[in-house]
Amino acid sequence: MRTSSAYATSLAPNFGANVIYDEIVRNRFPVVGIIGAGSLARLHLAPAIALGVDLRVLATSKDDSAAQVCNYVIGDRNNLSHVLDFARQCDLVTYEDGAVGPSIVKGLEAEGIRVYPRSSTLSQSRDREQLGSDLDLIFAVTVARSAHGQTCTWSPTQVIMSDGNIVGTVTPAPLITSEVSASAAEIALTLADRFGLVGVMTVEMICKGGLLSPHKLVMQPEIYGHWSIEGSVTSQYEQHLRAILDLPLGDPSMVAPYAVMGTVIGRDKSDMYRPYLHLMARNPELKFHQYMNEVAPGEVVGHLTAVGDDLVHLQEIIEHACSYMSGEIDE
Repeated sequence: MRTSSAYATSLAPNFGANVIYDEIVRNRFPVVGIIGAGSLARLHLAPAIALGVDLRVLATSKDDSAAQVCNYVIGDRNNLSHVLDFARQCDLVTYEDGAVGPSIVKGLEAEGIRVYPRSSTLSQSRDREQLGSDLDLIFAVTVARSAHGQTCTWSPTQVIMSDGNIVGTVTPAPLITSEVSASAAEIALTLADRFGLVGVMTVEMICKGGLLSPHKLVMQPEIYGHWSIEGSVTSQYEQHLRAILDLPLGDPSMVAPYAVMGTVIGRDKSDMYRPYLHLMARNPELKFHQYMNEVAPGEVVGHLTAVGDDLVHLQEIIEHACSYMSGEIDE
């Protein structure tokens, strides 16, 4: 059941028959496994610690972003035997975007492993390459849904692209009307219910001549919702854990009128620590997220977020900070 607000959490169901709670949480805190150990897995760690959840990752190397800070198992995520060995150490399993294909997820399901998103949901993913590139405006709505069907959305996010890559987001999307925002949220909620989503999904949309069209579906937490770590009461990463554990969902409301996020791109000889001295003094409101992966030219090595009530100021400081961190400017 939905509430009147497009962004509010839908009315909570009766959790008295929550199987996961009854079997796991009553006796101990659960073990959640993530297949993949990149930056997206890493960003789940802070909310997992806060919730008392034991987070483990299936990594390809001890140097993977999440393996540096989480309990990890080394294995081949494309090898069903390896993935099953890992999954059997966990109460339930989720996975990073792009980490595994539907065949691996189906293999886990066939062995009775609790894995989310389900294979039937994963098969609904679509890429913008399939849908064309003649775009007027790209924005995204991130939605969460629990196994009991409780749902919520975050404010629509404008997606900033450069050379085909996402380099930033602005939330709420400033170039769409409140009516379009409400319609976009309703589309995301409808798709989440239709696909039987359990977890977090982002629906990337295009707006052409005032008409909305779903453009890309991502079935796990992704870059679109990075802003929510500082910008909302409940981040997409905490919400994903709540949803797959079938706990009541948190409040997705924004904590400030605007949230702006920008990615940090690696360059040769990039020093990711020294820039703190300048940037923290210049703009103390900045929040930094280092992924601690290898600093390679063209690779995303972190992101920055700022929240507040002056959108122009937020965009300026994020653009400056990302350029400074990447070594494009030196002042």
